[in-house]
Amino acid sequence: MRRRHFDIEEMKEISEVNVVPLADVSLVLLIILLLLSPMLTQAVLKVQVASGGGSSPSTASVPTPGPLVVSIQSNGFFVGNKVFSDLNQLAYAVMAELRVRKEKKVLVAPYPQILHGEVVRVLDLMKQCGADSVSLVKRG
Repeated sequence: MRRRHFDIEEMKEISEVNVVPLADVSLVLLIILLLLSPMLTQAVLKVQVASGGGSSPSTASVPTPGPLVVSIQSNGFFVGNKVFSDLNQLAYAVMAELRVRKEKKVLVAPYPQILHGEVVRVLDLMKQCGADSVSLVKRG
């Protein structure tokens, strides 16, 4: 076997940066991030849906009022028989109502034509008003 000898002059120094592996790694990380981001946002936003099953009547002498129901319609917000046209009025009314209640549970019942962003704003507002539990109720 014959050995090949290299001169120092024949060997070239490569001064370029190989960008291909860097691009491959960054594309893989981007794909992983795109796949995981919906899962992370679903884990952060926890919404409890109220169950439709009725419970047995309590034997207490004083009936406790049920949860506060906030209905979202295209013409305003309804709490019981009161109508509110904007979120500030709704917030003041809900805070006043939750102050006197022992159970600070709020059910939000949006109509189907209401945009999701508006529903999320109302859910967030109910938590800011002092509700311990906020549930989303599907209209039947």
